[in-house]
Amino acid sequence: MENSEFYCEKVQRYVDILTDAGFKAVFGDERNKDVLVDLINVVLPEDRHVKDIAYSTTEIPGLTLANKSIRLDLRCTGDDGSVFIVELQCYHQHNFFKRCVEYAAKVYDSGSARGDAGNYGLPPVYFIGLMAKDAPVFDRSDEVVWKDRFVSEYTFREKVSHDVVDDTIFLIFVELNRFDKRDKECVSMMDKWMFALKHVGTLDRLPEDLRIKAFERLFEACEIAKFDPDTKLKYEHDMMTEKDYYSILNTYRDEGKAEGVKEGFERGIEKGRAEGEIKGREEGILEEKIKIAKALLQMGMSMDTIMQATGLSTERIRSL
Repeated sequence: MENSEFYCEKVQRYVDILTDAGFKAVFGDERNKDVLVDLINVVLPEDRHVKDIAYSTTEIPGLTLANKSIRLDLRCTGDDGSVFIVELQCYHQHNFFKRCVEYAAKVYDSGSARGDAGNYGLPPVYFIGLMAKDAPVFDRSDEVVWKDRFVSEYTFREKVSHDVVDDTIFLIFVELNRFDKRDKECVSMMDKWMFALKHVGTLDRLPEDLRIKAFERLFEACEIAKFDPDTKLKYEHDMMTEKDYYSILNTYRDEGKAEGVKEGFERGIEKGRAEGEIKGREEGILEEKIKIAKALLQMGMSMDTIMQATGLSTERIRSL
């Protein structure tokens, strides 16, 4: 019989930075802005470098169909005026790339809204998306182009010469969901950053290969025991909410999709086999989405979060 006196469950030392709660606890804390600056610089184009940042409001007004504001994960302004949006994408979402374009374009347009529309001297906007385990996966089937490449950049370039006339909007995706290198295989600074971001929550100490100032600061910022009481309380609350959110989402996806589609399919057969298969699936999927939306409403989730998770319109969600 196992002696419980000698049994001790391993305590997590560092936050999982690829959770919403962990990401915001670390990078949302202005005391860790030097860590965020290091991350931004490692993913920026080679000819770009930021020395300092100032945190900005995360709210973008009037983006949704109902003209309601939405909130970004993180938004800051560099010492040269450049604007940085840093978002963590934890789960799959339809039209993910288009959403990122819209967010970046809205922030870019807000520059002219401040009165600079006359000469269009607008600062560039860099959207940096950290893509975690269940985030969308882009088509990277061309192994010649994408082998060992996990960071991609999109902007306005001339088709043949690839010239960039002016800095406007840049979308940078850090595809942690494709990165599978071990610590000993990480040679470049980019690889080391990706390894640290992906695995910090599972480690109990800083790996020897990462013992430089940038990662010492990252691991220090992620150490739960060093959080002040308010930060720790908020982190633990947010983690509980996040776990409940994904548990509900996964449950309804697994059970609701099967049961809802089956019920809808059976109803559809009565109206004709050919039409029933399509209509039944649509009804079943809609029922699943409504179940998820109701559960998230009870949890107090925002309208924007529920829209992203279910794809339902604001009108449909309000009707619930």
